[in-house]
Formats: sequence, structure tokens, C-alpha cells
Amino acid sequence: MRPSKIAVAAVAAATLTVLAGCSADTTTAEADDTFSYALITPGSAGDGGFIDSAVAGATLAESDFGVTGRVVEAESVAQQEGVIRSTVATQPDIILAPGLDPDSLLAVALENPDQLFGVPSDIFVSELPDNVQAYAINVHESSFLGGYIAGSMTTTKQVGAVLGIDNPGLNQFYFGYKQGVLAACPDCTVTPSYLNGEFGDPTVGQEAALALYQAGNDIIYAVAGLSGQGVFSAAEQEGTFAIGVDSNQDADAPGTVIVSVMKRVDMTTYNLIKSTLAGEFESGFVAASLADGVTGLSWGDGSTVFQDEGPADKAALVAGLMEEVAALEAQILAGEIAICDALNDPTSDACVALGVSS
Repeated sequence: MRPSKIAVAAVAAATLTVLAGCSADTTTAEADDTFSYALITPGSAGDGGFIDSAVAGATLAESDFGVTGRVVEAESVAQQEGVIRSTVATQPDIILAPGLDPDSLLAVALENPDQLFGVPSDIFVSELPDNVQAYAINVHESSFLGGYIAGSMTTTKQVGAVLGIDNPGLNQFYFGYKQGVLAACPDCTVTPSYLNGEFGDPTVGQEAALALYQAGNDIIYAVAGLSGQGVFSAAEQEGTFAIGVDSNQDADAPGTVIVSVMKRVDMTTYNLIKSTLAGEFESGFVAASLADGVTGLSWGDGSTVFQDEGPADKAALVAGLMEEVAALEAQILAGEIAICDALNDPTSDACVALGVSS
């Protein structure tokens, strides 16, 4: 996805459905075997991140509502417009497009006003056609919490982040994380490594992470899609640690991934299918954040992988940190702590104080 600025405004309201541990409310969306969706992904399943999460949300919708659908891969930007056009020709009730090139998506959407499109996870544009609804999932607050954990657990006082690209969307993760690290460890250093848009190659992620680990960083935040799996491999190789992203990645490298900052694309994918099936599709942006449960930590979802599998000295810190994180989350939600938001408010006082305002 090309870097561009976003003006996120919640011009459509949505009820965010909690997926974990509950069944669908069939009074609002009844089973319909004639309803179909198409999910176009910018890569293959198996990334352990937002693509797998989107597929999981769509699969749950099939189970709950009796809808049918298919997943279509369009790995390169050059392929995406053609894939979107061919998918429109199959006439699904909604096309779901997480992480696709915005120019390609909007060009086809404008030419096909009767086809509904849903974006489960961010599109960096200022306005949308009437047939597109997009979730803007803000992750700076949950990234702050992940950073606080990193700052509390580091031994070397050096932590890093491997990010797929240097743009406002990815820096929303990074700046929040950096602020959290420094809140826990004011004399820590935080070093990013950007992969120049390479989200699909674990080898690239591993090489970047090894450079950081070998420079003394002992915890790395992996925000790089499938390339992030290479960060986990590097951490296992070096006997260091990582923080996962998007999905619960704690079990991808048990005892190595401390916690995951979750971006619940499964939930937003599910909600887009549900609302469209119920005739409640509304165009525009839907803002979602920590307060909505669409982002948060894997610990909050009950993950105990690191407690069970991590080194005893680190695992022993988790219970106390869970209490601290819960208190910090309450302060954030009460407006008592402001977190730097690189995407929506990059010149805020919080960003200025962090030294990253633009």
C-alpha cells in the first residue's frame, strides 16, 4: 500500500460484535444461502496476522449465518486492480478488501456503484464512494500497552521494532509502542527498522531483526505481516524476545513472543458481512479502537502462553504487569493519558513530547 495521509472521521456508526465465546444474534442477520462474499487478500493465508484474521472472521460468518464466499489472492499491487475487476464480475453481495492498494480499489468501486465494498482494516484516503465502508482501527493505544510491557521486561534497556514500511499507518503502531517503552523505562532506547514495503518475506524480517538483536536490542515489536514471522525466528535463534501483532501470535514462538498487540480484523470482517446481510450497510469510515474491543492485548484474551513457556524470571513478571497494564488501560480510556497518534494527529502534544511530530 502506498503511503498517504488519512483523514479519519467516523461518519458511520457500527455496533462492534464481540466474537470470542458467543454465538451470532440471528435476529439481526438471518441465515441466507444465497448471500455471498468475496475476500480479496494482498497475500497468502498463513501470515499469522491480519490476512489470517480476516479469513477467520469470514469463516465464522459462514458458520453463523449460512452465507457462502471465497478467498482470492492478489499479492502484488500490479495484480490488484485486475483481480478486483474480475471479482466484481462474479457479483458477490460484498467484496471485502483488507490491505489492498487504495487507488486500485477506489477506481473499480467508482466504476461499479452497485457493487458494495468493505474494508475491514484501514484505507489511507480522505473520502470514500457511496458503495464503500471502511474500518479505521486505531492501534496506538494498545501499542502503548505493548511498549510498556517491553520497557518493563528489557534487560539491556534497548528495544526495537521491525515495520513493513515507513508510513503514518505503520508509525501509529511504532510511535505508540515507543511512548509505552519510555513510560516504563525513560532511559531506554527504541530503534526501528523499516522493510521498504516488504511484508511477505520472513527472511527479510529475520535479517532486520538479527541486526537489531545483535546490536543489543533484546525485545522487538514485529509489525510486518508475514515478514514478522522472521522476527520470531531471529528471536529464537538469539535467545531474545518479540511482541506480536494483529492476531494472537503468542503460540507462534512459545516462550519467545511475550504478548501480541491485537488488531481484530476478524471482528470487522465479520461485522461487514453481518451488517450487509441485514441490509444495514452504510458507506463511510467507522472508527474503532481500544474502547471498542477491536484492539487490545492477547493477555486480555486469556493468553497464558508466555507465562507457561517463557523463562521463569520473565514469566514471573507477567502477573504484576497485567495489573499495571489494566490500570494504564483504564487511564487511557478515561482520557488521563494521551497517546501519540501518527495517523490521525501527528502534531499532538503527545507526539511533540515524544519527538516525532510532523
